[in-house]
Amino acid sequence: MNIINSMEAQEVFITHQLPTGTAFGVRVDNGEAVFINSKLAKKHSVVEEQVLTLTLIQNNKADTPWQAIGGPTPDQTIARRMVESTPRVEIADLEDCIEQHFKIIDNQTASTAAALAEKIGVEVTQMQTALSRMHNAGQMTKAQVHCRGGQDKASWVLWSPDASWYEMFVALEEYDE
Repeated sequence: MNIINSMEAQEVFITHQLPTGTAFGVRVDNGEAVFINSKLAKKHSVVEEQVLTLTLIQNNKADTPWQAIGGPTPDQTIARRMVESTPRVEIADLEDCIEQHFKIIDNQTASTAAALAEKIGVEVTQMQTALSRMHNAGQMTKAQVHCRGGQDKASWVLWSPDASWYEMFVALEEYDE
């Protein structure tokens, strides 16, 4: 059988990827398994849960009857780059997550960047950048806590959308309504 004649361009849904980079997927048209070697997967930035048009040939393994030998078409690669997040988009998305986080009643307390990063699931440096941008835009308040007199650097930095969240004492009349 001539390998050129047995090649097919097919849409493949990527189901999982091993730590080595090797990926597996299924053909969209018939659900048959597809093997994608790590070199090809890394070259084309293959990630789980995406659909790509790959060039396939028959594989000699019964459990994975197809093997990818070529990556996505140039149009697909360009389209994927257009929807990939830029650093600015990622920060804007994170800022939206922060706003949503603070809208939940149980989360309406001043927090450190590290605590927010852990709750939202991002790196502390990303969180600090987003909080600083929000603070500069007037969307976030910042309180620096110094544990000792004469200290140049704050021991704690707390963040909240409203300065009233830093108050320790709340008058009982506010709860009588």
